[in-house]
Amino acid sequence: MHHDRSLVGYIESAIDRTPFCACGAPMVPAEHDGALFLECATHDDDRRGVIARVRALFGHDRQLLLAAEELAA
Repeated sequence: MHHDRSLVGYIESAIDRTPFCACGAPMVPAEHDGALFLECATHDDDRRGVIARVRALFGHDRQLLLAAEELAA
């Protein structure tokens, strides 16, 4: 579906629209099960420090950018 350059542009524009999670951490692209998501950088953070617990109070954002079928095409 996407040429490499257009895929990078698509990801960059998604980050421009939503640069930060509700918890305040940056949003980053991530692949899960062949699909591309824009998610909180601390979404899967295992640390249990004070900052991690405070951020978890706000929840973490995650948006589907491209389904696995679209990304494979």
